[in-house]
Amino acid sequence: MIDLAIVLPCLNEADNLRGLLPRIRETLRHISASSEIFVIDGGSHDDTVAVAEKLGAHVILQRGSGYGGAIKTAFEDVEATYLLTMDADFSHHPVFIRYLYERRHEAEIIIASRYTAQGHAEMHWMRKMLSGILNVVFRNVLALDALDLSSGFRLYHRKAVARLNLEYDTYAVLQEILVKAYCQGYQVKEEPFHYLPRRHGSSHARLIEFGIVYLRALYSLWVLRNSSASADYETRAFYGWNPWRRSLQRQRYRVALECIGDKQRILDVGCGASQTLNAVPQSIGVDIRHHKLRFMRRPARSLINATATALPFTDAAFEVVIASRVLEHVADSDSALHEFSRCLESGGILFVGTGGGDEALQKQLTASGFEVVGREHVLGTEVMVKAKKGPHSL
Repeated sequence: MIDLAIVLPCLNEADNLRGLLPRIRETLRHISASSEIFVIDGGSHDDTVAVAEKLGAHVILQRGSGYGGAIKTAFEDVEATYLLTMDADFSHHPVFIRYLYERRHEAEIIIASRYTAQGHAEMHWMRKMLSGILNVVFRNVLALDALDLSSGFRLYHRKAVARLNLEYDTYAVLQEILVKAYCQGYQVKEEPFHYLPRRHGSSHARLIEFGIVYLRALYSLWVLRNSSASADYETRAFYGWNPWRRSLQRQRYRVALECIGDKQRILDVGCGASQTLNAVPQSIGVDIRHHKLRFMRRPARSLINATATALPFTDAAFEVVIASRVLEHVADSDSALHEFSRCLESGGILFVGTGGGDEALQKQLTASGFEVVGREHVLGTEVMVKAKKGPHSL
């Protein structure tokens, strides 16, 4: 597998390719990486394919229609660790490939951004206004950090786009990629760049059609972004505008901190993207959902992908085990309780939450050798039970 693939979606771009491909080649010679250029042809009627092949690019015939079809074809067919997509009309300066590639270790997606500090776009005022409005609307509705959501000049790590199951054939695929990448816990960074007018031909994007396509995609992307399965769901709920979700997350947070006190050896099972990990940096987070852990990763943070019924820790390793809404989601809750007990020191505290009746949970805890020492309701929807490990716990 090569290190870097330059991907050029093309439709009747022969005149631009004659000048662009040699420029890209020259830029790639200054990058210490194995690389190739791929032209994704969308059914050109000029000499695009012949020019691309003559100048040493690999030509792949696009499956599906539109810009989204070209991007999906590239993601499926091009084997490279990094894929860099750019326009073939000189609006994306080829030397900027180096800028994006140099930042490859900072995030899984690097966007050449017109709207971040020191970015700029030389566009017709109407197109610039529409682009700006759409970016502001999408950024706020979808709670995305990036400022330029419609830039097609991007560097992707293969692992971030390999299994996104993209659906859109239109330019809305650009927002779809970002939303689905965010939902999988991948990081996105921006590099300021200046967008330039195309040299030859006319743009294939039409302003009114462009806006309608984006707005049609907005609702379905909003639903996906706000799913509890999204990698950052708990974090966004903690800081978000929805008062119910915010209150629920923050009350769980406060109750957990009161339980932990000044203890130092903490295990948080089913941690997700909970802010408890930030408030209790000495804790170890465990979750079966890898994308949640990916979102919460930090250089010094301890995160482990494991199940509640097979915890990879020695006996009596922790003073406190937190398991909020875990038992109701495992097939064998008794085995999970056995693992919690095994990992707790004698007299250690198990802090477990349930969305169902707490009487059954208390009986289960007592049968497992725990002494229930406290309980607290969270907004009337769940109960947090505090239990102490007895000398004869399982």
